[in-house]
Amino acid sequence: MSAGTDFFLSGPFASASINQQLFGDRLYFSHIFQDSLRERQRIEDAHAQALADDNIDLAQRKKTELDYLDGIVKLTLEIQLPGDGIES
Repeated sequence: MSAGTDFFLSGPFASASINQQLFGDRLYFSHIFQDSLRERQRIEDAHAQALADDNIDLAQRKKTELDYLDGIVKLTLEIQLPGDGIES
């Protein structure tokens, strides 16, 4: 391993490198999660409109999409958040 590659893996800059990676990961997660919430709102609005229009078939499809998206969000949060609720 060269000195340039080893620079951020040990010594005083190792924790800075790790913190930078964690920050980037969490920033990306927040962005994707926000997009998912926007998509959920869009589907929820379409579901409400389908119910208002008495379009039962479309309302059922939108309800299925909402259930699917809610399941994905719950699973993602279970994976992303630490088990004890305290971040280190």
